[in-house]
Amino acid sequence: MGEHKASSEFVVIGSGSTGSSIAYHLARMGKSVTVVERNGIASGNTGKSSALVRTHYSSRIIAEMSLYSLNAFRDFDGIGYSGFTRTGMFFPFDEKYAGIARKNSEMLRSVGINEQESTVNYIKEFYTDLNTEGYGFVSYEPDSGYADPVATANAFIDKAKEFGARIMLKKKAVSVDSNSNGPSVHLDDGSEIKASKVILATNVWTNDLLSESGISKNKNLPINASLHDVIYLRRPDEYKGNRPTLMDPPSLAYYKMEGNSVTAIGSLDPSIDNKPIDIHGEIPEGASDEYLEDYLQRIIQRLPAVKKASLISTVSGIYDMTPDGQAIIDSLSSLGLDSVYVCAGLSGHGFKLSPAYGKIVSEMVTDVSPENATFDWRPFSKERFASGKLIPSLYSEVGTIY
Repeated sequence: MGEHKASSEFVVIGSGSTGSSIAYHLARMGKSVTVVERNGIASGNTGKSSALVRTHYSSRIIAEMSLYSLNAFRDFDGIGYSGFTRTGMFFPFDEKYAGIARKNSEMLRSVGINEQESTVNYIKEFYTDLNTEGYGFVSYEPDSGYADPVATANAFIDKAKEFGARIMLKKKAVSVDSNSNGPSVHLDDGSEIKASKVILATNVWTNDLLSESGISKNKNLPINASLHDVIYLRRPDEYKGNRPTLMDPPSLAYYKMEGNSVTAIGSLDPSIDNKPIDIHGEIPEGASDEYLEDYLQRIIQRLPAVKKASLISTVSGIYDMTPDGQAIIDSLSSLGLDSVYVCAGLSGHGFKLSPAYGKIVSEMVTDVSPENATFDWRPFSKERFASGKLIPSLYSEVGTIY
């Protein structure tokens, strides 16, 4: 094709849960929005998410964002179908983290989160054969649960379309540039979209796009890819029915009870995030035999009846990790890309915080001041890594929770 030029006030590149939420929030504000997606809606890592929705974080701003997002999932009917299912969630910590977790729970309650101190005996009301070894302080979130990530992203997109957004599927953004006339997005069919502002919601492929846009590698954003596997089991009769998710920090694992009879097992081991993965090579579709054996053993040690479960499948997804495990939400003007913004490096929080990410970005790019915004996005600046002002975590040895 030739150099066909279209225009849009805002272009969002990527239609995972975050990109679709950004598009929805902007379109809802009456803005002209175009979404560019190289495959289909939620066809990347969103579709491989275990899709837990929780509020237990150790950073106040992340906790506030998680409460906003939980409320959005609970009241999603005005947008569409999210599949949110309230199950509750237990967080039993060992003695090393008991004092930290107790103090953190006080912070969570102070921002309005329904975070309760519980007991191992209450967990055993749901899992009678629970091995409580290593459990000390127990925090319980009765309002948490899980949702359907693909349905959620599609609901955001469908509602954005109702507000007038244009969705371009099977169109790959190959580069972005910016000059005195504003930014442009160049597509793989040779066409170009002129915009007032461009937002990259491009996960682990963000630096690839920046490289193709003429940004040198020494200016790469600190985003690394890590491979996270989820194991799906058909659980035994003892555990059937709606049951709370059991986070298991002492075992560095979590066990999500999905629907009536499915269990998803995932990792809380931060060492996984230090294992490099080549996103340009062959990415595994499922867990290795070693991973499968390891994490099956972890859940069986904790919930012995699981040894009677049957394997359904395993899925491998990629996290776009940053050094502090939190997103980069910022302008890229310092890289020479004026009016281009990024929301990436979501570090495993992308789906569960997607309503808040969409809100933050929509306000940032429409020039709402951070002091008057729903959330102050300045802590998510890319400059925090050079300045040492990282977003802290109280759970440094437990991945994903932060």
